[in-house]
Amino acid sequence: MVNNGYLKRLMVVGEKNVMNQLVEFTDLGIKASEYLEEMLLIDLSKMNELNDKIRDIEKKGDDLTLQIKYDITSGAISSNMMDNLIALVDLCDDILDKSYFISRELRRMNYDYKLESKTAYTVMKAGYRTFKEMIGRNKVALGLVREILESTDTKSMKDIRLKIEVLEEEVDEMKDDLIDEIYRNAGDLPYIVFSHLRDLVHKIDDMLDDCEDISDLVQTITLSVTK
Repeated sequence: MVNNGYLKRLMVVGEKNVMNQLVEFTDLGIKASEYLEEMLLIDLSKMNELNDKIRDIEKKGDDLTLQIKYDITSGAISSNMMDNLIALVDLCDDILDKSYFISRELRRMNYDYKLESKTAYTVMKAGYRTFKEMIGRNKVALGLVREILESTDTKSMKDIRLKIEVLEEEVDEMKDDLIDEIYRNAGDLPYIVFSHLRDLVHKIDDMLDDCEDISDLVQTITLSVTK
């Protein structure tokens, strides 16, 4: 008969294997963020190419999501942990989905739309500088998510989670400041520009929220399987 201690170790190994697979999402997310930073430079000769690269990353994320969910439901995973692990996979994939949404909006606004208002151009350029700063912090947060996924020490996880929280709060402040600026200039902005900047600042902020939610869920799962 297999003893309870062995079963517990087996379940921990199963859940840790899932964490290790999820690391690939962080690498894909960082690469997508780097491409978004390039798109924010508004080089029209590269806009389509960069959008396609992010689309390919999003597709890789979808394939990875299907594979990991299959491993979760068919592997050595405790049944009460399956929902948390599947939610964790969805959060990781959601970051890539948001990256692709942002890339498509950047392409549409700069490749297809002809901006003629000087004020709108100035506000949009300032918004894009803020986006670049926010995405830079997203890259750092994704690196910390990688660390927390690879960690086996609960104290270290708490420290990493606090660092992600600080980044999320910084990005939240940037978002609020930019939204204030958008509304101050709303009377001089075409609605499409107003909507573009407002939607994207929320999407980028949401990616940091996802990083924070991932770190919380990893801690929850780790504590559950190590009790």
